[in-house]
Amino acid sequence: MRADSGYEPDGDADGPRFQVLGPFELRVRDRVLDLGGFRIRTLLALLTANAGRVTSVGTLVDALWEAEAPRDAHRTVRSYVSRLRHSLVPAAELITTHPAGYLLQPPPDAVDAARFERLVAAGRRALATEPSTAAEQLTAALGVWRGDAYAEFHDVPQLRAEATRLHELRLGAVEGRVDAELATGAGTVLVEELTELTRRHPGHERLWGQLMIALYRAGRQADALDTFARARTVLVERFGLDPSPRLVEVHRRVLANDSRLDAPAAPAAVTVRAEPARPVRSDLPGDIADFAGRRAELDRLLGSGLDAPGLALVIEALDGMAGVGKTTLAVHAAHRLAERYPDAQLFIDLHGHTPGQPPIDPAAALDSLLRALGVPGERIPADLDARAALWRAELAARSVLVLLDNAADAAQVRPLLPGTARSLTLITSRRRLVDLESARTLSLDVLPVADAVALFAGVVGDERAAAEAGAVLDVVERCGHLPLAIRIAAARLRSRPAWTVRYLADRLGEACSTLAELSVGDRSVGAAFALSYERLDEPARRMFRLLGVHPGPEIDVPAAAALAGVSRTEANELLEGLVDDHLVQQPVTGRYRLHDLVRRHACAVALTEEPEPARAEALRRVVDFYLHTAYAASRLLDQQHPPIDLGEPAVGCVPVALPDDTAAMAWFDTNHRCVVAARVAAGNAGRDTAVWQLAWTLDNYHYRRGHLHENIAAWRAGLAAAERLENAGVQARAHRRLGLVYAPLGRREEAMRHLNRSLALSERIGDTLGQAGAHFVLALAWTHQDDDRRALAHVTSARDLYREVGDEKWETRALSMMGACHTRLGHHDRARAYCESALARCREQGDVYGQADSLDNLGAIAAGTGDSAGALRHYERALGHWYRLDNTYRQAATLTAMGDAHQGLRRSGQARAAWQRAAALYRAQNLDEAARDVEARLSRTGPAVTSRA
Repeated sequence: MRADSGYEPDGDADGPRFQVLGPFELRVRDRVLDLGGFRIRTLLALLTANAGRVTSVGTLVDALWEAEAPRDAHRTVRSYVSRLRHSLVPAAELITTHPAGYLLQPPPDAVDAARFERLVAAGRRALATEPSTAAEQLTAALGVWRGDAYAEFHDVPQLRAEATRLHELRLGAVEGRVDAELATGAGTVLVEELTELTRRHPGHERLWGQLMIALYRAGRQADALDTFARARTVLVERFGLDPSPRLVEVHRRVLANDSRLDAPAAPAAVTVRAEPARPVRSDLPGDIADFAGRRAELDRLLGSGLDAPGLALVIEALDGMAGVGKTTLAVHAAHRLAERYPDAQLFIDLHGHTPGQPPIDPAAALDSLLRALGVPGERIPADLDARAALWRAELAARSVLVLLDNAADAAQVRPLLPGTARSLTLITSRRRLVDLESARTLSLDVLPVADAVALFAGVVGDERAAAEAGAVLDVVERCGHLPLAIRIAAARLRSRPAWTVRYLADRLGEACSTLAELSVGDRSVGAAFALSYERLDEPARRMFRLLGVHPGPEIDVPAAAALAGVSRTEANELLEGLVDDHLVQQPVTGRYRLHDLVRRHACAVALTEEPEPARAEALRRVVDFYLHTAYAASRLLDQQHPPIDLGEPAVGCVPVALPDDTAAMAWFDTNHRCVVAARVAAGNAGRDTAVWQLAWTLDNYHYRRGHLHENIAAWRAGLAAAERLENAGVQARAHRRLGLVYAPLGRREEAMRHLNRSLALSERIGDTLGQAGAHFVLALAWTHQDDDRRALAHVTSARDLYREVGDEKWETRALSMMGACHTRLGHHDRARAYCESALARCREQGDVYGQADSLDNLGAIAAGTGDSAGALRHYERALGHWYRLDNTYRQAATLTAMGDAHQGLRRSGQARAAWQRAAALYRAQNLDEAARDVEARLSRTGPAVTSRA
């Protein structure tokens, strides 16, 4: 090969220069840096080879130590990177840390390989119209080389593959330069070089053809014909191939003395060796005519590459659950991006989730892609790394859009990625490709309501959809806003003119048939989910099945561990894996849920594949998890309630240990619906003891949050369970709690019936503490009916009974209520004495609830005696305690009283502010009657007016 021009890099001469096309060197200000030992040199070489892309720490560790990595290898890698940054000062920022590894972002042309590829691309673009310019550019590109690329790293597989790619590109540049020189009339001067090239690369037919043309132009027609004979012999004997039609055509023209082989009359003439023009290859599937929504996601894809650094690869990885519309969006975007990638638009289905087909092997995918680019089969090597290197070399000078659809995982995709930023790669996968370096991920969720409706209307027709707008909303809701489900439902409706949208919505509303309804032709939502499920390993499949057994709308790691009977570490790994596979959603950190349709599928596979005893044990474990954790939380909220004996939790169930009442409230706020669902599931499973115990555990939380209606449902179920168990003590407790809830809701007869029944049962079984509780709640019930004399009689009986059994805390609370009764009866001095005594005793006992209750009563006494300012002081202190206890039900009552006190002081603005807060709290608790009572105060005061105190 003849000598080429020297390497003169562009850019800042003081900046670092990375030289890989020859002895590996890092130059700063024309000084070669001493990088140190082989490993740190290998690390920098890997970062350079991946310039503009993230190199994972795992990749670096594998390359530096292979199977002999020390335990602190990751720490050593960090040390090496730190040393490299120090060497690069003041350009240390060129190496940045990324969550997946490290990223080298050198300036343009700072890497000699990047400059080489840029010059090659420019030369190839000029070849057809300006061959002399092409020859100059390609000659300059070849002049960058100083020896073999990455030669000292031959034993590092990643760098060996990159070296192979660069050498393939180098040989292609030589062939292109020869074509350019032939196009400008050269002939004799090329014979010696081409003779050597064909000796070294006998399998490259393009070189043989170029040598034949050069010999012909040198007046050596016989040698040109002999060259063809030698080429045919080599191809047949060494490679088992016949000469290609292109080489045969050159031979025919030499035989015929075809004038087209002569040197061109003008520099711009194109020789026979120039690549023939071919139509642009476009394998994209057809676009979707009724595409709807995804505006933000589409805008992002259409902006791909516009803001990327010059060396950065442009890779967009779309992931999402089955049927969410990944391929539809990718194809829609690809059609709009096609003009930016004029050399080809390639599509390949990698069959990551295809019925009856395993995922395509990366080597087979590369074979298809290379042939799509026009690479002859005989030039495609068998080795995967070499094949991937050839693919990158072929793309280096092209601008190609590649859509890799239905990928199984990152390992399948990684060899198919280009090596330069000229091309765009779109990837779709049901699995999050979190380990695919350099890719920008775009996770698709189900459609928002408006887009879901637009998609449905686009399939069935706008008029038909508009005529039943409410029913359309029901249909898309029952399809879970999932695009595939909406398309199938709409397609079924479109093919059945007699159906109405309402009829379709009703069919979808039947729980047992939803997935069966969402099937048309060869498209089925259930089948799509089944493919995702079948790709899982058995531990993940089992977790998915058991999630179909879980009664609640969401789950966390501790509950999932109990459900499956595994450790929390294993449960976390399984749930996160299912999130990556888009079978499970993660709405917030630590919480997991199933899409409604996926839940139906999980239930179905649980019924068919999980034995009934295993399902029952899983349900027992998770019900026990919620029962025991909720019981511990309830005890933290109020230890005044007498404890109950739950027994031991099921084997494999480990309840959560909560540190304090704040954590207990937070746990209840997050898991309330799950505990309620566990109670319902326990009832369906015939576990009556667990039913009433769960009602007991929910009681404190329901009271603090004002969930009175939910408490009624819980205790009605608990009462029925206690009656089936013939447990009179639990029946008495259930009647008492139901009376406590019915009374403030104004349901007088029901409250009194339950409370009198509770008192009778407690007397019958000799439960003195139960009798005291019944009297205490009866007193509360009579106060709600403004009958304070009866209330005082019952609370006095409660005090005496509490004193009899030695329960000082509840005796104190009874004293406070006695004060409240005396207040409303006008006995203010006596009332104040009772409440002040109760407050002092509650402070001694550390009873925060009792203190707040006594302060509320003292506030009422002050208000009743015309001391609104004194009332406010008591209420404000009480409110502070209710905030500390996170008791929103009592907060609302105290705020209402504070508003009344402010109004008594003619502070209308402050009064309205307090009432508005109270009304909002009541509304949030669905206590509409209480909210209306407060709102009536607001309407009577008119617009807010701030008055002086």
